[in-house]
Amino acid sequence: MSYLRQLWTVSMWEYRRFFKIKNELIGIAIMLVISLGMYWGGSFLKSMKEDRVELTVIESIDEKLLSVLRTEFEIAQISFADKEDFISKIKEDRQGIFFDVDEDAYQIVSWKEPAKLSRLKNILNDYQRTNKMINLGISNEDLANIYTPVNLETTYLEGSIAKGKLVYFFAFLTIMALFLSFSYQFVAITGEKQLKITEQIVSAIKPQTWMDGKILGITMTALSSMALYSIMSILGGIIYFQILKIPLSTILDILHLPSIIIFFIFTIMGILLWNALLAAIASVITDPNNSSKSSLMFVPMLFVTATLMIPPHHRAGSFIAWFPLTSSTAMPMRWVVDVVAWWELIGSFALLILTFIGLRILAAKIFRISILISGKEPSWKEIFKMIREIER
Repeated sequence: MSYLRQLWTVSMWEYRRFFKIKNELIGIAIMLVISLGMYWGGSFLKSMKEDRVELTVIESIDEKLLSVLRTEFEIAQISFADKEDFISKIKEDRQGIFFDVDEDAYQIVSWKEPAKLSRLKNILNDYQRTNKMINLGISNEDLANIYTPVNLETTYLEGSIAKGKLVYFFAFLTIMALFLSFSYQFVAITGEKQLKITEQIVSAIKPQTWMDGKILGITMTALSSMALYSIMSILGGIIYFQILKIPLSTILDILHLPSIIIFFIFTIMGILLWNALLAAIASVITDPNNSSKSSLMFVPMLFVTATLMIPPHHRAGSFIAWFPLTSSTAMPMRWVVDVVAWWELIGSFALLILTFIGLRILAAKIFRISILISGKEPSWKEIFKMIREIER
């Protein structure tokens, strides 16, 4: 049997083993129910009228200040003679808020930090600022002009904002695909090693073909899930925009075909690369419950997430756009927000392919060595030492 035929057989076996359309649809249905519940629950909570906090003040307080406070608080007034009695009552009842003005200073007495304290500070700051401007002879009309926000009209001919949303969309899909790959690699490689299945299979098929099939099959599974979730996200976005009566052109602006093509090919290559690396790590792990190497399986998510935090215009942004472990996300992002020459796209993608080829070969070598080792889990130093000895 030829290499390609064996590769296809192993890949499709892994793909059919992990990708179940029924389970995917059930998962999407559960996500939709949870999302709708959160949406309607949030809308219900927003619609509920928040209880207004009551402030107790002295009767002689400035009427202008009272009218400002009444916009956010319930106001109760007492005489100056009842001030001490009310403060004592706060101690006894452990509730109530007393507010007073002493010249330019404001005073709050309560049992604990009151709700809306930050909002009260903002109101007092605005009130004091306005009073000082009036004392300086500035009229209400002039105050209104001072506080009028700038009218800034923005037009982006290149449309990088719309395309920028695609970056985060594909980054989210990549992280989701890596999480799926993370779990499948344990079952496909580490689990089979524990059940002693691998030793029997590699007697009939080369380790390189076996590992290539697993990498490709798990990548196909992750991409199928990505495609399904992408379709559901687009349909969900269309329905959501219809409900809110937002023009569908908003979605069409985001769905920029050249950007989608670039994002897609870089994403596929990135997932293949990370699956090759995950396969190498999973090959070394004997027992995932006790192995310290299991934490390395989370490394891809850290790289992809960190990529989104580095500005593409920064020097570090240029570096990670070429660095193979980050370029699958960083280069498309840099292409969206910066001017990138065509040779940079091709060069970064070629380096990504070469790194993947090297990692898949390394994964097969580690896998070949690891199935010969029993008992104590080998260290990375021991693994590479044995690889060098075999290749001599």
